Amino acid sequence: MESNITFPKGFLWGNTISSYQIEKMNDKTNWDLWQKKGHIRDGTSLSILNNMNINLFNEILEVSKVAGYNSLSFSFEWAKIYPEMNFINYKKLESYKNFIIKLKKNKIEPIVILNYYTLPIWFEEKGGFSKEKNFKFFIEYVENILNYIGDIVDYYITFFEPDKYIKKTFEEKSFPHSKNNDTEKKDKIIKNFYDLHKDIYFLIKKKNKYSKISFTKNITYDEFDFRKNNLLKYLDFISISYDGNSVYDTSKPVQKDDIGKNINSDVILEYLLKIKSLDKPILILSTGIADENDIYRATFLIKILTNIYKALRKDVKVFGFHHKTIFDLFEWEYGFSAKYGLYELDYENSKIHIRSSGKIYSNIINNNGIPSYLEKYTQ
Repeated sequence: MESNITFPKGFLWGNTISSYQIEKMNDKTNWDLWQKKGHIRDGTSLSILNNMNINLFNEILEVSKVAGYNSLSFSFEWAKIYPEMNFINYKKLESYKNFIIKLKKNKIEPIVILNYYTLPIWFEEKGGFSKEKNFKFFIEYVENILNYIGDIVDYYITFFEPDKYIKKTFEEKSFPHSKNNDTEKKDKIIKNFYDLHKDIYFLIKKKNKYSKISFTKNITYDEFDFRKNNLLKYLDFISISYDGNSVYDTSKPVQKDDIGKNINSDVILEYLLKIKSLDKPILILSTGIADENDIYRATFLIKILTNIYKALRKDVKVFGFHHKTIFDLFEWEYGFSAKYGLYELDYENSKIHIRSSGKIYSNIINNNGIPSYLEKYTQ
């Protein structure tokens, strides 16, 4: 049994969210249209949020303060900032900036995600990321963000899980897609993500040379490789995510979460050891399971963190862990049926209730390690 499981001083603890998941629809995002066409498995949509009388950004801030989180990854919503191609919503930019200022005042490190799956409808209609001539629109969007927050944010993620986005869009077709999504376009977008990441890297560095920049790879998918296209040169740290693997040793018993994904905490250790040779700091940006009744989440968390500790003992340079996610949110193709939250969100009554796993995660954070009474769950 592992004992005295403590993490390095300054280790980043927190959660990851997409702003799209906690804001009301404005009918300008491709996911808004996708929901209205009935493509969500449980039939729900973000319209559920319309009847809530609380600001979820404020709730996230308050929960983070009480729970002891010292960091938060969250995205800017492109279609809220650019609802139309030639219109900039400066009030939305200001609101994101004010949220960041509040985080920093409370000693919570903001990690800004520039793109988290969603696209403005007008951008998708132009061909999205499949066309190089469209790069200028994303670059302009980032430039305007940097004008507001470039001097107060130190960590950026250019693209969150572009590999998962590619897989879900072009193969599984469970993300918004056009009828002519073919393999050629898929391969083109993969290359364009590499190239556009590099463009954004230079753009951010020009604004703040001390910024730390990465993109987030979901370790379940093979579409992106840190070693390809000279990418490592343009990554200040490695950012990875994991929310259930598709490959599993069938000789072992398999536990599954509420949406049928395998629960396997060992995958993280295996992958961390695999990428140790890249010699980069590593942030585990998003990891969680769908578990409405909170049966497996706490044990999963403890085992994941134990494996991260084992990696640290082997000199893997992990500097933070973010859980997926704070509240039960709109979970893309699964709608509201996939409950990833450390807190239950009661949409009908606009109430938030902490789950047992949320209390345990907070306890771990406040100890900067796994307390002895939880060590029995590390095996």
